[in-house]
Amino acid sequence: MEVSATVRVKPDVSGTKPERRKLERVADVLQSAGFHVLRIGRFGVSIKGEATDFSTILGVETSPNTALSAAVHPTQPELNELIDLVEVAPKPSMY
Repeated sequence: MEVSATVRVKPDVSGTKPERRKLERVADVLQSAGFHVLRIGRFGVSIKGEATDFSTILGVETSPNTALSAAVHPTQPELNELIDLVEVAPKPSMY
């Protein structure tokens, strides 16, 4: 099942938001790894992918529509240098 999440990109040395080129690099690497990039934001990249991809590529156990905020443990060294957190927000429920 697919999971939607935002991956936070590590801030630059000055502690401010990451540079656009860094955000775009993260998007490229995640897309090459099989994720669908939904949006490149100011602090992170929104993605969609299979729960198994989150586990094998980012080192995070996820499930659809279950809230999660966790440190990532990427299998790719480049991602390990670029990202530090993944946040999954469940779809809003209808009343």
